[in-house]
Amino acid sequence: MDANELLNRYAAGERDFRQANLRGIVLSTLDLYRSSDAPTLILSNLNEHQIRPYLIGANFSGADLIGAHLGRANLSKADLSGANLTGANLFAASLSGANLTGANLTDANLSGAHLNWANLSGAILANANLTGADISAANLSNAVLSHANLQKAYLIKANLKEANLKDADLTLASLKEADLSEADLTGAELSKVNLAGANLTRANLTKANLLKANLRRANLTEAYLNYACLGESDLTEACLNRANLTKADLSKTYLRKITLNGSHLSGVNFNGADLSGIDLSQKLLTGINLAEALLNEANFSGAYLMEANLSGANLTNANFSQAYLINANLSDACLDHVDLSQANLTKADLRKADLTGANLRGAILAGADLRGVKLMATILPNGKTYH
Repeated sequence: MDANELLNRYAAGERDFRQANLRGIVLSTLDLYRSSDAPTLILSNLNEHQIRPYLIGANFSGADLIGAHLGRANLSKADLSGANLTGANLFAASLSGANLTGANLTDANLSGAHLNWANLSGAILANANLTGADISAANLSNAVLSHANLQKAYLIKANLKEANLKDADLTLASLKEADLSEADLTGAELSKVNLAGANLTRANLTKANLLKANLRRANLTEAYLNYACLGESDLTEACLNRANLTKADLSKTYLRKITLNGSHLSGVNFNGADLSGIDLSQKLLTGINLAEALLNEANFSGAYLMEANLSGANLTNANFSQAYLINANLSDACLDHVDLSQANLTKADLRKADLTGANLRGAILAGADLRGVKLMATILPNGKTYH
């Protein structure tokens, strides 16, 4: 079937084109992505109103559309379930509300396409180009989007549950309130992405790049963020309960009002991060990097901070009672009115630290480096106040 026959049959009221052989069909006169071996089934004598072919609600389920050229075509509410669209050109096509369940869109060009409210459950979109596409509220559960290009795509409130997004590029994409629970985002590029309010429960973000991402109020419960880069991201009010953040980079991030109950934080880089008021009591924080972090009024009571780096950090009014700070680096830190009662500071580096008004009652300072430390109205380990 060629393009003219298809459009004529559609114009006559026919809508059922199931299992049709439409391989290489060309339905668009403006085709920016035609290759040198493009098929010759082009439309003849197109009128102005036919420049954008209309196939609304047509049934192409199971059809062979490999290499088809459907740029700017209106396929809203069409049934393309199980169709083979490998390498197809759907540039700026309208697929709003279309059924694409189980369709094969490998290497397809969907840049600028409208896929809002479309059903792409189980669809294969590996290596597909979805740059700037509108996929808002679409169902992409269990879809394969590995290595797909989703730069600047709109995926607001989209369902990406258990989707495969390995090594996908989502730079500047909007995934606000999207469902990415149990999705695989291993190695994905997510710099400057908007994930505000998104559900990332049990998502795998190992080695993902989330530089400057918006994760405000995002749910990252039990998510895998080990070795991930979250530098300069906004995680205000995010939930990271039981998340794996081993050796993740959270330098210069905003982490106010977040929850980290049961999370793994060994070797995390919080350099310059804003963790004001955070509760990390009883946490295992061995080797953590909190250099120059904002930690005023934070709770570290009973925390294990052996060999932690807190140099230059602002720890005003923080609670370190009974904390283990063995070999920790607190040089140049602001410990103004900090509670260090019964803390273990054996061999800690406190050079030039400001301990004004700090409470060191019962603290262990064996082998600690106190050169240049500032003591003013400080309660010493023996209970006496140093004036």
